[in-house]
Amino acid sequence: MIQNIVTGMVTIIIPAYNQGQYLAQAIESCLNQSYNHIEVIVVDDGSTDNTREVALSFKSPKVKYIYKPNGGLSSARNAGIRAASGEYLSFLDSDDIFLPEKISLLMDKFVTNPLLGFVAGHALLIDQRGRIIPKKFETALPTPIQNLLFGNPFHVGSVMIKKKWQEKIGYFDETLRSYEDWDFWLRLAIAGCIMDVIPVPVSQYRFHTGQMTRNGEQMTAANLAVLEKTFANPNLSQEWLNLKSKAYAHAHLRAAAHGYLSSDFQFAQKHLRIALSLDPELSEGGYLKLRNIFSGWTDLPKTEDSVSFLERIYKNLPEELNELKKESRQIIGMAALNQAFIYYHHKNYPKARRSAWKALFTLPTLYKNFGAFTVLVKSVLKSPVPLINSHIEER
Repeated sequence: MIQNIVTGMVTIIIPAYNQGQYLAQAIESCLNQSYNHIEVIVVDDGSTDNTREVALSFKSPKVKYIYKPNGGLSSARNAGIRAASGEYLSFLDSDDIFLPEKISLLMDKFVTNPLLGFVAGHALLIDQRGRIIPKKFETALPTPIQNLLFGNPFHVGSVMIKKKWQEKIGYFDETLRSYEDWDFWLRLAIAGCIMDVIPVPVSQYRFHTGQMTRNGEQMTAANLAVLEKTFANPNLSQEWLNLKSKAYAHAHLRAAAHGYLSSDFQFAQKHLRIALSLDPELSEGGYLKLRNIFSGWTDLPKTEDSVSFLERIYKNLPEELNELKKESRQIIGMAALNQAFIYYHHKNYPKARRSAWKALFTLPTLYKNFGAFTVLVKSVLKSPVPLINSHIEER
């Protein structure tokens, strides 16, 4: 491990607002890092719970506690940055967790390539009880980097940056209530910060049920505000400017996805229409790109049942996309079949059986598919749950 060679101080900033029930675990995950040259700054953003007591219960000289009136996530992170003495900055939301090798792994990358200013890893998803959710927050470096305009691929708890780059671009934008981290990464990239990703989980991202009900209008407004701010930058190069229409199209597609997830179909259809008007490529080849995007939405952490979600989308498309509705049985049937294979692979035979029935009921021609028939038969034989009917939906 190169940690014995590197002496750079890493400041870990934990903004905390009424998350006292998780905060101790977050702090402990920092103190348990294999890389020891760290400081942990807990910024209490006006909490009314036991955040102060939890933070002050840690007697390690590495842990520092700051209290400030409530000002929001960006304000809290900025307070931590101002108090930081490290050459590197890392951020940890108070309900998330660092894996033990997080700092060491990212620091290794900085040492290997001193030109880097930003390194990110993957994140594992956990639920409110700390149980692993079988979906990953897998980070990919946008190529070219201008494709960062299409959305935020980085989990804030899985990154580390050189403080000199923060000093160059400034602080988190305190006017943004969402997507403030994406705005920060965009400013880094536009300023010329060299970024890299390691394909290894370095943190655990706690996914709350309540996150599924976040206001779609508010999230979309923040998304568009980041783009407006970015394209208003007078120093933006032509390579970035050329992607303006597609960037806005992606923003409206994200809004449509949120609408379908929350069953706000009028909202979803409105933003889907706008996206189609901004990016003609979505309509080419029989809407092939759009269909692939719909399928990609099923991998979102918020999507509990990918097949039901696809059904919801195709049943509630704008009228001008009726052509796509005609293909929905084929798409949904194949999605259900794929889901059956995944459940069977993980030995979840009741769900495999139900998904296989769904596939065969939706697309009867799959009876000719030996693999589908095999999964159905084997999952029935291995499942203690009796067959009831072929219309059963997963709850």
